[in-house]
Amino acid sequence: MSPKLLLGGSLLLLLLLAGCAPSARGVRAQHDIGSALRPLVLEGPELHASLVTRKLEDAAVLALAPVLRDNPQLSTDSVSVDVIAQIASQSRLGGGEGVRAALYALYLGETQVGLYGLEAASPAEADRIEGVLRAIWSHNERLGRTRVYREGQVLVVAWHDGVSPSCWEAVNARVVERMTARR
Repeated sequence: MSPKLLLGGSLLLLLLLAGCAPSARGVRAQHDIGSALRPLVLEGPELHASLVTRKLEDAAVLALAPVLRDNPQLSTDSVSVDVIAQIASQSRLGGGEGVRAALYALYLGETQVGLYGLEAASPAEADRIEGVLRAIWSHNERLGRTRVYREGQVLVVAWHDGVSPSCWEAVNARVVERMTARR
């Protein structure tokens, strides 16, 4: 066995014994960021049989172009979170401050259906974000084109541009089912 390998293994063992290695709690906490939104990373047919997951190259999502890599996209990257939070809040949140993770999903049926998901960093931030989102989307909610959901620190805006009532109800039922599944 080489001296370098022995020295490296010994050093790793010393660090572990000294408590310098990351704790399982710290690793788990990092892993959990965004996990509350993960059940909402769905393909179109999982929401309703008439929906397909929109191809990025077909979607006019210019504001998301620099950060959108996938559809649906769940991200904890600060740049992506900032952009998705700005779009979800029509720039009234001031970026992604207080948001740990964000989800963007766009589907196509008769027209477009979309989801914006934001995982707040704390219950207080969730309260603040919820107030902003509900104020922004209240008009469209009255028109039946948007619904805002909250489960703990997770907020989701579901919206559409004119899909059938059966499709819209199925989408919303699935969002509620997925958001409450972790309870």
